[in-house]
Amino acid sequence: MQVKSAIAEIRTRPSTLPALPTTAALAVVALEIPVPTIEVEPAPPPDLDQIAARIIQAFSAGAVPERRDVNLAPWCLWDGKRPLVREPTVLARFLAHVRMASRKSTFRRLASAYIVRFDPSEADRPTSALNDIAATLRDLASRMTGPLTEAARYLNLFDPRTAPRTIAGIALDRKISPSRVLADFGIQNLGAEAGLAEAAFLAGLDRLRADRSLSPQARLSSIQAWGTRQDGSIIFEHRRGAYVDALVLPLADVDVDRMAMDATLKFLVARFGDPRLKQARWQPMDSKPTVLKWLTALSLRQFLDVVDQGAYDFQWRYRRAFWEAVHRRGLIDDAWVVFDEVGDRTARRLFDVKAPYARWTSGGRKPIERGHAVLLLKVGRGVVAEWSHNGRCNIWHDRADPTAPALSKSLYDTDEVRVGRQSTPQFKVAEITHAGSEGYNWQVKVANEIFLLTNVRVMESEYRV
Repeated sequence: MQVKSAIAEIRTRPSTLPALPTTAALAVVALEIPVPTIEVEPAPPPDLDQIAARIIQAFSAGAVPERRDVNLAPWCLWDGKRPLVREPTVLARFLAHVRMASRKSTFRRLASAYIVRFDPSEADRPTSALNDIAATLRDLASRMTGPLTEAARYLNLFDPRTAPRTIAGIALDRKISPSRVLADFGIQNLGAEAGLAEAAFLAGLDRLRADRSLSPQARLSSIQAWGTRQDGSIIFEHRRGAYVDALVLPLADVDVDRMAMDATLKFLVARFGDPRLKQARWQPMDSKPTVLKWLTALSLRQFLDVVDQGAYDFQWRYRRAFWEAVHRRGLIDDAWVVFDEVGDRTARRLFDVKAPYARWTSGGRKPIERGHAVLLLKVGRGVVAEWSHNGRCNIWHDRADPTAPALSKSLYDTDEVRVGRQSTPQFKVAEITHAGSEGYNWQVKVANEIFLLTNVRVMESEYRV
């Protein structure tokens, strides 16, 4: 389906965006007629500063610059040592001259600069230089013919407040990029990361974020298609906060099934890293707490599922029931797993998400048995180290305790994740053996410690097998 036909369908299709501009029936017919193309000129001239200086000098003196300088003036608007947009009087005289001269070449260059240097923050200010330039372009477009005039009419190209949404709506409906929409209107040679394309990208994210009808998997597919290049890299990397938030925030209060959660985490960790390890990279994302919650659930599953492969059922099902109950109550703020080579191989086989975990290093008084693993948990103000096999549950009541293990390290020795000392008045600790599972003996003891850390009581009925 041609983009021109797609515009006609928008009129009858419901959208989560503010209403897109309507298109008259005659306009739809006109859009079916192929239009000639123009080449958008994305690169400024090399002598930009000299050109700007001559333009400022001429207009300030009430004169008109040389024709070559006027033709190249659009590239002096935002760039160089003295951008013309910072010279209100000069800008006003330049735009008035452009209107009066009504030259097609100057119109094309001014439109090119507008498209490439489009700034959404300026679009929202009616008195901004961008809006003044757009008004000039609208005036010129009404007197001319060609691709830019067609785009002005049907994309609202020179209306800074509506153009990004219009382009985004067509692009999303056709599953193409914003720059491809412009290319289909005959505006060629536009860099995919031009300012107007970026603004349309953000408008598309707004629409996707607002669309609550999308399933988690459909949302992931739409976000991937909207924001990634063929090589998998993100188109507008510096907009990664808005990009990730459009994917995750609509799911923050939704019960996402395990398969969809894992698929989403796989995409996020592959593109942006684990937020527990790449904190600076995740700083722009408001959705980071939700992703951390999902990674906590994943780490818990890693530990339980991997150890389950070699554990005794009569022993392990009680451990799983207890820690899943603690997690359901929202008492685990973070989780991190330590595996040996056996657990590492099993985790790679069981989990598609390449979320990191730690490995054992040499050292420590406790020897590592085959398949030994430890689950480190932040619970309240403390830290828990739950050992697999016949290991104990180790609890430090204060993360400020210098003997308490830190999470998210890559290597641990066995002494780092075992209490190995008595409590002190300042730093209380506990070691609990997993004895009496069927009578829920150790579970009650650990639940009592968790209550001291969180002031929340996990009841026996919640973890009864």
